Amino acid sequence: MIATRRVVTALAAAALLTPAVVATAAGPAAAAADAVAAGGYAAVIKRTSYGVPHISASNLGSAAFGQAWAYAEDRFCDLADQIVKVRSERSRYFGPGADGANLATDFAYASLGVVERAQAQLATLQPDERDIVNGYVRGYNAFLATRGAARVPGWCAGQPWVKPIGAVDLLAYQRDIALLASGGALLAPIALATPPSAAASAPAIAPGLVKDGVAQLTGQSKSLSSNGWALGADKSKTGKGMLVGNPHFPWEGELRFWENQLTVPGNVNVYGASLGGLPGVQIGFTDKVAWTHTIAAGSRYTFYSVNLVANQPTKYYVDGVPEAMSGKVVTVKVKQANGSLADVTRTMYSTRYGPVLDLSAIDPSLGWNEYSAITYRDANIDNDRLLRVWMNMARATDVSGLRASIARDQGIPWVNTIATDSSGNAFYVDSSPTPNLSPASIAEWSGNPLGLLDGSNSANAWVVAPGARSPGLVPFAQQPQLTRRDYVFNSNDSHWVPNANQFLTGFTPLQGPEGTPLTVRTRQNVKLINSTAKFDLAGLGTTILSGDTYTAAQLAAYTVAACRARGTTPVVVDGTPVDVSPGCTVLANWDKQFELASRGAVLWRETVGAVVAANPGALDEAGSLFGVAFNPADPTRTPRGGPAAPGELLAGLARGMQRMRAVGLALNVAMSQVQYTVKNGQKIPVPGSTENIGIASMAQYEPLPGSSLEPFMDPGTFVPGSDLTDKGYVVNYGTSFLLTLAYTTSGPSAKCILTFSESGDRASSNYTDQTQLYSQKKLRDCRYSDSAISADTRSIEVVAATA
Repeated sequence: MIATRRVVTALAAAALLTPAVVATAAGPAAAAADAVAAGGYAAVIKRTSYGVPHISASNLGSAAFGQAWAYAEDRFCDLADQIVKVRSERSRYFGPGADGANLATDFAYASLGVVERAQAQLATLQPDERDIVNGYVRGYNAFLATRGAARVPGWCAGQPWVKPIGAVDLLAYQRDIALLASGGALLAPIALATPPSAAASAPAIAPGLVKDGVAQLTGQSKSLSSNGWALGADKSKTGKGMLVGNPHFPWEGELRFWENQLTVPGNVNVYGASLGGLPGVQIGFTDKVAWTHTIAAGSRYTFYSVNLVANQPTKYYVDGVPEAMSGKVVTVKVKQANGSLADVTRTMYSTRYGPVLDLSAIDPSLGWNEYSAITYRDANIDNDRLLRVWMNMARATDVSGLRASIARDQGIPWVNTIATDSSGNAFYVDSSPTPNLSPASIAEWSGNPLGLLDGSNSANAWVVAPGARSPGLVPFAQQPQLTRRDYVFNSNDSHWVPNANQFLTGFTPLQGPEGTPLTVRTRQNVKLINSTAKFDLAGLGTTILSGDTYTAAQLAAYTVAACRARGTTPVVVDGTPVDVSPGCTVLANWDKQFELASRGAVLWRETVGAVVAANPGALDEAGSLFGVAFNPADPTRTPRGGPAAPGELLAGLARGMQRMRAVGLALNVAMSQVQYTVKNGQKIPVPGSTENIGIASMAQYEPLPGSSLEPFMDPGTFVPGSDLTDKGYVVNYGTSFLLTLAYTTSGPSAKCILTFSESGDRASSNYTDQTQLYSQKKLRDCRYSDSAISADTRSIEVVAATA
C-alpha cells in the first residue's frame, strides 16, 4: 500500500538555486520527462518498509541525482560536515578544536592537496563518471534549496557552514575516503611537521593525536573490521552462490552505511550499502553477482627517513646529492574565542615521497631535527578510481567479470573483496594498493617496527612494474586471489587463509603477514562456516549472529573446573585476595553464549579482557589462555585448549569480578541490562561482543567512530583496564549493514538489517526501527524485484531539476 505520493521539482538557472515547489498540475511522469528533456535530472524514489529508498531513473546522472536527494533526506549533515573538513575550513567555523584537532585537519588536508587533486581529476573524468558526479552534486544541492539550511534534517540544521557543494568538493571527499588507511591517520604528524629552526611556530596539536593515528596504521588499534563469506555451489543448498556481508563499522558519524537500490534500465540494477558522498553501492548485489568487503591487513604507505644537509633543514640527500623539499604556503582562518577570525599561515613541506611528518610523540628521534626528517609515500594519494570501480563491479554478470573490472580499474582502496555469483563461484582478492619494494627494501622494511626505510637511498624507492594502476604499486596480477566452489572468507586477518584448506603464500609482506596466528574472531568464523555442510538463507543469518564464541567453547569449562578445584582459597591480584567461588558458580550456570538473556557473558568478557590486558599476546600463543601452541599448518584451530596451568585465567576471573563490582553489577547480570545503544534517550539492548571474545558479530564502543564533529554517545567512565564503564557497555560500533543472500532459480533472495537504522533524523520513524529489530536478532527482506518493491511501497517521490 502506498502511503504518500509527491512530486518535487527543483529549478536552477546557472549557479543560482531556486527553492523547489510541489508540482500539482503535472503528473509524476510528465514532471520527470520535462526535466530530462530540458537536459536536467529526474528520478523516482520509492521507499519501502524501514525507509529503504529504491531510486530509478532513465540515466546514470539522474540516478545519482535521486540517490543524493534520498541520502540528504536521511543523512544530510554527515556529508556537509565532511565537505567543511576537506575544504580545510573546520577551524574557521569551530575554532582550533580540542587538542588542536581542527588545526591538524585543516593544515594536513591542505598539505595533501586533496582539493587541487580533485580539480585535476574533474578534468579527466570519464563521461559516465562526470554524469554521476554532476548528478549527485545537483541532487544534494536541490534538496538543500528545497528545505533551506535551517530546515535540513539532523544536527547541522541552521549552521553557517551548511552550503551548496561542488563537484570538486565531492571528489576531494572521495580522495579522503581513499586515504582512510594511510594519510587520513597521519593528519596530526603532517600538520605538526616544522623545521627545527621554526619549532616555536608549530601549531598546538596534542601528541595523543599522533599516537592514535600511528596506532591505527600499525594495527595496535583496529577501528574498523568486518566478516565476509562467499559460499559456492558446494556449500549452498540451492547449488548457487551465497554471501554474508558483515562489515563492522561505526553507528555514528560519516562512516555509517546507508541502504539503497539504484536502477537504470539496461545499465545497472544494484542493491546494498553506500558511504555518503560516494555515489553507487559499495557492498551489495545484482541479479547475477554479489560482493562484500573487509578491511585489508596490508600497508598502504611506507615511512622514510631522509638525511638532511647540514644547516639546511629543508634540503635532504638522495644518493649523496642534495635535494630541496617543496614548500607550500597555507593560510587557515581560525575562529577566536570572541567570534572573530584570525589568519594562521605556515609553510608545509614535502619530499619526493610526500609530506614531512613529526612522529616525535612516539619516539623523539622521529621528529624533524637538524640531522634527519621523517616523510612518507601514500599508495592511495593518486587513487581517483573509487567511483569507477564500484560502478563497474555492479555491471558484472559473474565473479569472472567482477574480477576483470577490479583488475582494470584497480581503485578499491583498503579492503579485501569477497564475492559470489549465480553460477556458484566464490572469489577472494586483496587488490588494495600496495607499495612494490625490492627484496632488499623488504628486508629493511621488515626489520624496523614502523617499516621505516632509508629515503636517502634511492634503491628504497617503489619499484615500477607493468600492469599497476600507478607507478610503484604491486600489479593486480601479483596480488593474492582465489576462486573456489566451496567457500572463501576473510575476517581482517591477512590474505593467507581465505579457506581452511588452501593457503595463499609467497606475496610481499606489505600485502599482509603470512604464517602468523589468526585472531580468535577469524578462527570462530571458520568454525561457523564449517558447522553446516550446506547452507540455506535462513541458516546464514542465524549462524553469523550466533552467540557462540571461540574463547567460551575452548576455555569456559576448563575455567570452571579450575576454580572449583581451588574452592574458597582466594586468588591474590594486585595485592588483594579475591574469593573467586561466586564467579565460578556464575560461569558454571552460564549457557556459554553471548545472547542478551545470557547470565555470565559479562563476567566472561571481563575475565578474558583482564587476561589479555595483562598478557597482550595471550590470544595468539600458548601460555596464559591456551595450551596447544599455534601451528602454521593448522592455523584455523590453533592456539586452542586450556593452558597448562590456570593461574592467569583465575587471576583474570578475579579481576573481572572486581571490575563488575566496582560499577555495581551483579556477577550474573543479564547481558541485556549492560550492553545497549542509545537512541532518543532510549536504551536498546544490542547483541554481539568484542574482538577478544572470539565472536563473529561485534558490538563495542569506539571513542572516535569517524572524523565527524557530530556529538557522539557518552560511554560513561571506564573501569581502568577495561571497556566496561559505570554505564555498562555502550555500543556505537559493530555489525552495521548485515547482508545475507542466496541465488536461486528465481534470482537473488536476500535478508538484511541496517543495525543503527536508515535515518539520522531523530524525528524520523526510521531512526530507531531497525535497531529495535536487530535487538531481537531479526533480519528483514531486501526487496530487489519490481514486484517486491511495489508490494511494499510506502511512499513515492518524483524529484527533478533542470540543468
